[in-house]
Amino acid sequence: MRKQNSKFNTNFISEEGSSLKNSDFFAYAELDNFACYVLADGIEDVADTESAKEAVESIIAKFQEKPSISKGKIHGYLNHANEVLLKAEKYMKLKASIVVAITDYESVRFAYAGNARAKLYRNNKSFYKTTDTSLSSEMVSKEMISEDALSRHEQRSNLYAFLGQKGFSPVISRKIKLVDTDILILYTKGVWENVSEGEIDNIFADSGKEPKDAIEKIEKVLLDKESEYIDNYTIVGIYIDKVFVESDTKKKKRRKMILIVSIVLVVVILAAVIALYFYNRYRKELREDMNTHYEKMLKFIEMENYTKADTECEESIKKAESLRDKEMKDLLYHYEQVIEGILEADEKYDAKSYKEAKPLYEFILSEIPYADNAGLSYVRKRLDFIAGYESVNLSLDNGDILFDSEIYDKARERYVDAKTEARDIGYEEGKLKAEAKLLAVDQAIEKENEGKQAEADKQSKNLQSANDMLSAGDEALSKGDFLSARANYNTAKDILEKSGESAGLSDLEEKISTADKKISESEEEKNAAASYAIAADEAFLRGDFETARDNYEYARRLYVKLNDEINTIEMDKKLSDVQKRIDEKEKEELKAAQTAVQTTQQQTSEAETSASINAE
Repeated sequence: MRKQNSKFNTNFISEEGSSLKNSDFFAYAELDNFACYVLADGIEDVADTESAKEAVESIIAKFQEKPSISKGKIHGYLNHANEVLLKAEKYMKLKASIVVAITDYESVRFAYAGNARAKLYRNNKSFYKTTDTSLSSEMVSKEMISEDALSRHEQRSNLYAFLGQKGFSPVISRKIKLVDTDILILYTKGVWENVSEGEIDNIFADSGKEPKDAIEKIEKVLLDKESEYIDNYTIVGIYIDKVFVESDTKKKKRRKMILIVSIVLVVVILAAVIALYFYNRYRKELREDMNTHYEKMLKFIEMENYTKADTECEESIKKAESLRDKEMKDLLYHYEQVIEGILEADEKYDAKSYKEAKPLYEFILSEIPYADNAGLSYVRKRLDFIAGYESVNLSLDNGDILFDSEIYDKARERYVDAKTEARDIGYEEGKLKAEAKLLAVDQAIEKENEGKQAEADKQSKNLQSANDMLSAGDEALSKGDFLSARANYNTAKDILEKSGESAGLSDLEEKISTADKKISESEEEKNAAASYAIAADEAFLRGDFETARDNYEYARRLYVKLNDEINTIEMDKKLSDVQKRIDEKEKEELKAAQTAVQTTQQQTSEAETSASINAE
């Protein structure tokens, strides 16, 4: 138990000074193995706030939960206090200067923020002191003002670090080894504003073994100043009469334990180093294998042997996965996409299915940049051939169209273009096709040159044919056969246009327009005729033959007017059929009438016979 084997004597004075309420607060906790001394100075402008008390109590509580002298733990105590002040539901934010001394009865560590101070005296001299986190202290460190002027400087309360601020960052000292007769003091600005550091040092240098005497002397000097205003003041004295010292037995046990732990650690570290060596050796071999397969893959890509490149890529991926080398694995996956894409496209390409191969190669181009442009020239070469193939066949097709239209000079140009491009890209089949077509077009041109007179005759014949079609159109127009007229006019127009004759074309256009107008007019009559025919059919079906006959006659007259021989014949046939039905109906009616007369006569004769018999 460290506390039982050490002696720490603590005393303090805390007064409100000229204020109505004391906003300073001090508390401490001395546990079996650790002690914590906390002094806070509330720095709000409102008198009834208790930021100092809340800060001190929260630090003490946190310390008692998990006592420690480690820098991390102390940082946690102060951060907790800072959060408490930030979250306090008050009409204003709580703020405080803080100074903490934590000891394990063997060493001490200080933590502070603001302008509450701590000092450590050893052999009647100042051994360690804190530095205010204020603008004035910064000026002292930069030798802009003297340290004696600090207590009166207007920026002494302008703090850049304090409890109750966002981004709180306290100062935490190194661990300081304590010795017997050391003196720790904690004090607020109500003390150092009125009592100089020199005066404080002198009092504690000449103090006895009781902190109370020195503290009371400090208060007396402070009050003797008769200042117009004295802020809250608190001073704490902790006299260390005896620090904790471990016994030789404990030291030996601890050294033995340290030795055992050290040996175990050495063994563990050695085992870890050996394991790490073999693991690193394994990984090194694995990486060498991966790189070997990778280099082979690149070599096969360069040789345009993508089947073997695919095999090497798969092996390299396996090694990268074992190594968990994400960067290499991602790169190899892109290579795999490119290689397998090329193999799939090549399969279509080799089968001369260029239309299917082209989009596959184009898709590969989008992946190639992620694979260090591997296979770029190969894919472009294949796409260039496909583009040339398409261009050659397009030129051949266009040449064929021109050839069929007997535009031989232009057709020959297309065939020459096709032959040249096919030769440039190594498309032998296209080259042979182009040569065959060139032979054919040259023969056609030769034949064309030989038949120029025949062409002239043909031109004359075409003109005569156009005139014949024109005359036939005029005749058909005069007979009311407007469809034939338009057809003849259009034929005449086509012949003239093909022959390159423009004379008479405008007249033909007018005649065609006239025929179209007549056709439009005849359409109305045709529709009317069709309506009569439909009405006649409906009357026929319901047995109204007279109405059917009248409508067939109306329809027939319109079809005759329209020169529609087919429908006229159809109406004649239907009129014949309906007339037969009318005649049959009349015969039936006549027969029925005769039968009725005969029946009446017979009945009369029988009546007369019966009457004669009765008479006899």
